[in-house]
Amino acid sequence: MAALLAPAAGAQALELYDDVLHASFQDWSWAAAADYSLANTTPVQAGQRSIRFLPRAWGGLLFADPNGSHDLADYTALTFWIHGGSSGGQNLRLSLLDGTAALAELNVASYTAGGIVAATWHQATIPLDASTGLASGSFSRVQLMDNTGGVQGQVYLDALRFTPRTQSGSQVVSVDLGQDRRPVSPLIFGVSYGENAGLAAVHYPLRRWGGNSTTRYNWQADVHSTAGDWYWQNIPDSPGGTGTPPAGNSADTFIDAARTHGGEALISIPSIGLAPIADRTNKRWGFSQAKYGPQLRDECDEPGSAGWCTADAGNGECDPAQNTATDPQGGRYCRYAYTDGNGQQHFRIVNNARSDTSIDVTPDFWAPWIAHLQSRYGTAAAGGVRLYALDNEPMLWNSTHRDVHPQAPDYAEVWTRGRDLAVRIKQQEPGALVFGPVTWGYPDLFTSAADAEDCNCLSGPDRQAHGGKPFVKWYLEQVCAYQQQTGVRLVDYLDLHYYPQGEGIVDFNSDNLGYSESAGVSAKRLRSLKELYDPNYVSESWIADLGDDATYHYSKPGLIPRVKAWIAEACPGTRLAISEYNWGPDRGVSGALAQAEALAIFAREGVDAAMRWVAPEPGSFAEDAFKLYLNYDGAFSRVGGDSVRTTASNPDTVSAYAIHRSGDKLYLLLFNKSTSARDVSVNISAPLSGSWTAWRFGDNQHLAAAGSGPAGASMQFAALPPRSATLVVLPAPGPVDMIFADGFGG
Repeated sequence: MAALLAPAAGAQALELYDDVLHASFQDWSWAAAADYSLANTTPVQAGQRSIRFLPRAWGGLLFADPNGSHDLADYTALTFWIHGGSSGGQNLRLSLLDGTAALAELNVASYTAGGIVAATWHQATIPLDASTGLASGSFSRVQLMDNTGGVQGQVYLDALRFTPRTQSGSQVVSVDLGQDRRPVSPLIFGVSYGENAGLAAVHYPLRRWGGNSTTRYNWQADVHSTAGDWYWQNIPDSPGGTGTPPAGNSADTFIDAARTHGGEALISIPSIGLAPIADRTNKRWGFSQAKYGPQLRDECDEPGSAGWCTADAGNGECDPAQNTATDPQGGRYCRYAYTDGNGQQHFRIVNNARSDTSIDVTPDFWAPWIAHLQSRYGTAAAGGVRLYALDNEPMLWNSTHRDVHPQAPDYAEVWTRGRDLAVRIKQQEPGALVFGPVTWGYPDLFTSAADAEDCNCLSGPDRQAHGGKPFVKWYLEQVCAYQQQTGVRLVDYLDLHYYPQGEGIVDFNSDNLGYSESAGVSAKRLRSLKELYDPNYVSESWIADLGDDATYHYSKPGLIPRVKAWIAEACPGTRLAISEYNWGPDRGVSGALAQAEALAIFAREGVDAAMRWVAPEPGSFAEDAFKLYLNYDGAFSRVGGDSVRTTASNPDTVSAYAIHRSGDKLYLLLFNKSTSARDVSVNISAPLSGSWTAWRFGDNQHLAAAGSGPAGASMQFAALPPRSATLVVLPAPGPVDMIFADGFGG
């Protein structure tokens, strides 16, 4: 960084074809060799050569840069000249791609002055902006192809050029300390689970005990069910131990680790009405092949399982031609379940006995567990455990826990079971703060599993029976209606899970290295953060296919403002938690950059608690994203205070956020999302004196100090590296007029 900066020169033009193909690009065209030439000598618009192309049978030209990508933010337009040959009127499709992913597909004639005309050169201009869907992202390939499948007349192309974007100085960031002040909750920097090494390195303020395995946990025996995640098995957590719960049980150990490293725990308590059998000696499983017939896979089919696996533990999937086992009533255990998108039928084991693995329990079963936590850590008022969640993703019980709960939950079941458990939690621990209903994702904001099971995601009979209201909005109404009737607030945090759905952004079917970090996916990952806050952003995923209506605009998630509006209307005073989310790979720079910006968005938008699924791998770039806020200098200095209004001239290129600790430091966060270095000019609404220091990760560099310089109300920072996150720690600003902050002195 430099404290003073000369105006930036801007990007250079990219001459894709000027008599020859640009040196960075290779000819990967799939048109027949006789159908094109890159050294045509007549006609020529300028210079000595042009491109000849005969568009037929979906043939095309493809120019690819195999070693790099090019940032759309560096260019304003793609221009070229086109000659219609002897016929004119050709129908051509032009695409910019990142790898094999098309950023946009456009009809060339629509962008050609005068159209594609016979015997005449006309210039085509493709704007790189929102009108063409090319406002942001990166490309590595340019493709032009026949768009008919037939045979068209020959065309000629010349002078293909990406016009540079002229930069008159820097990207401009403005910070207004008197506007939009909102306290930043430290609980937004939470995680689920995590290794001790990571807890020690970061000191996460919140650690969640939650997930599929916590829906069936027996605190008396320290046994959990793996459910659908691993062959429907009951597994003891801690070895040996005596007493209730067993000494060294996993829950106590989890809480101890969180508290040792300066955080608190959010404990999920099951509301499903079942718990694993209290057997610490024997492993149990839900779909015995000896009892329910042969199944498509069992535990011993897993790689590396020899020597410890249980061959009888099936996966609950079956082939009716192989499995003819019958239940006591004479019916088949192996029955049709569903037909997938490829037309293949799937069969599952049904009518199995849930008593193979589980016992029925009531909400009273959990009160002694809370009493145990009170005896160990004190009451909530005395600094003990105060945060409890109502199970995990109950609208997926019929999927994740179908061995014991095959029925699809509806509005009433999720509310009633959660209500009864919350009543018992609050009776035992009046200082408890309860999280619910713990949704699994975007669809169950709007509907129930009962409706979704019949493919009625938006307007099924269960929703219609509840006034046509989205599930979460209806749930909020029940919370406040109960409070009005009894004076007891049962749910303090509206608890949601949310994951971006664009292909490659998040991949739960592979390990941490399975996420894509290609240029196109990386750019889409960073754009998809708008799903959290921008009510006008259309999701670049199947969510867009949901369409819109006048009220809900399903294709535009706008998650935080959407649910905050529901809270304000249905149950004011409810806090907002996003207790599961993930935006990409631990080891990928764009995934870590997205993680860092997600935390800034949570701060600005007023989220009250958030927990990443799961805690980043120690030493990873994603861990750097948390350290940027929680341990940026290696001495556990933290970002905190009030979020304040911060605007950026082009937030798709460089986004900015500021947090002000009144009477103390001002923290400025700059995220360069482009693939080129960027210069930033910063203006602050109050005087500063002293010096700034900066820390940064990105561009394949881990978090480290990134310079220092004199601070002032106007500053310029040079060459923020591509795909990087920079924290600038500034001295306390001078006095600022607060009269009109957040309205009239609010």
